[in-house]
Amino acid sequence: MRFVKIVLLIGFFANLFASDPAFAAPKHEERSGPYFDYLSDCHEAHVCNGVYLVARNGKPVFEGAFGDAGDEQATALKTTDRFDIGSISKQFTAMAVLRLVADGRLSLGDKLTAHFPAFPYADVTVQQILSHTSGIPDALPYYSSQLRGSPQGAPITGGDIISVLAKNNLPAESSPGTRYSYSNTGYMVLAALVEEVTRQPFDTYLDKLFFKRLGMKNTFLRTPANADFTSARALGFRPTPKGTRRLVDQLPRFFIRGGGGIYSTASDLLKWQNALNAGRVVPHRVYRLAITPARLLNGSEVPYGLGFSLKPDLAGMRRISHAGHWRAFKSDLSYYPDSQITVIQLTNNSEDDSVDANVSALAKIAAGKEVQPILGPIGWDLVEKVDSGDAALVQNWFKEEFSASPRRFKIEEAELNSIGYAYLNQNSADKAETIFALATFAFPRSVNALDSLADAQEARGDIRAAHATIVAALAINPGSEGLKKRAALLQSRLP
Repeated sequence: MRFVKIVLLIGFFANLFASDPAFAAPKHEERSGPYFDYLSDCHEAHVCNGVYLVARNGKPVFEGAFGDAGDEQATALKTTDRFDIGSISKQFTAMAVLRLVADGRLSLGDKLTAHFPAFPYADVTVQQILSHTSGIPDALPYYSSQLRGSPQGAPITGGDIISVLAKNNLPAESSPGTRYSYSNTGYMVLAALVEEVTRQPFDTYLDKLFFKRLGMKNTFLRTPANADFTSARALGFRPTPKGTRRLVDQLPRFFIRGGGGIYSTASDLLKWQNALNAGRVVPHRVYRLAITPARLLNGSEVPYGLGFSLKPDLAGMRRISHAGHWRAFKSDLSYYPDSQITVIQLTNNSEDDSVDANVSALAKIAAGKEVQPILGPIGWDLVEKVDSGDAALVQNWFKEEFSASPRRFKIEEAELNSIGYAYLNQNSADKAETIFALATFAFPRSVNALDSLADAQEARGDIRAAHATIVAALAINPGSEGLKKRAALLQSRLP
């Protein structure tokens, strides 16, 4: 296994320096060891790469940075680095709106047409947009096509969202209040509403109302004016078991606000959570409303309040949270009201699936419970063995790991497929064939795995084997016209 760099910056040095009386830890910090052990194992498994913070009663008990900042030099992450927090930004948008409600400048029952006469969905209310029950259609495909169609054009901010919805006249997804459907477009509308009511740019309002007042010095909304900042920031990237890495950072010219776009640090997000709990963002009565499940017109509850997800974590523990996912950034801010535990994680390495598991694990550690180590993807170890050159040994090892109970690795078809094509792109058809053959072993009913195996066999010049593999794929999906055409083409090339 290649050398794994772990960089840990801990605000509370508890068990790390337990043998040195100069670093004797106060009693309330004694659980730093389990956090470190869990996240170290997670990083060594090629999963965790980011900043992690756990607090109890509003005070940090652990904060650490694991991995690198995503640049070509693989600069060590610091706990002070700023990450794109994705849809955690929706909490700030919701609270900006609710602050106007608390000040009497808006009403939750206001129809959007009262503020925007051109808004084409006549009965939609502010509260329905906040709770993702408005039925507003998705306008992001319009902005995506704009981005692709004019790469050198003006910045896209979503400030024209009302006119875009009016001009495109898209049908509503559902009648207002009848269905929960998560909507980034709705929160873009809310950002426009804040600007309409306050007569201030959305970023200026957030900065004055929240960031400066709460001491969140490292938090800001990304805009065309500040997009080029380079200091103390994480870059989004995607590493691969083949040793390559690809930058998956911001899209130039794309500055959609309301639903995302905020950069922050773990410590600033703790200040935010503490301010919410203390009633310093909006009055307690308004915050309680925001963290109460919304109801549809038929009386059924939805798993969301007004800017806050109310789904329990994977262990079933009650929490108030929001996740964020943009490009290679995956983040989560979770508050557990029953134990007053806050868990914050900010990651930048495209690891989507691990975040919910990590939130639950860190919360369990904070509650004094045992946790299982997270399973890392098999690809890193698999590539090392494939590159050693003995296909038979690789197959035996993979089959043993596949049959192991419990498993030591996460085995996913998508990862195997990606590794196989990486070998194909490097003109290593024999190694690609080894990988794709393992995929067909692990996922025997996958037409895609068989199709990929045929690609490697064809690249290796074994047309007979490729034809037999496509015939096997057709046996699983006999109606596929694409497979029929490929089988006929391969048959015509048989010697």
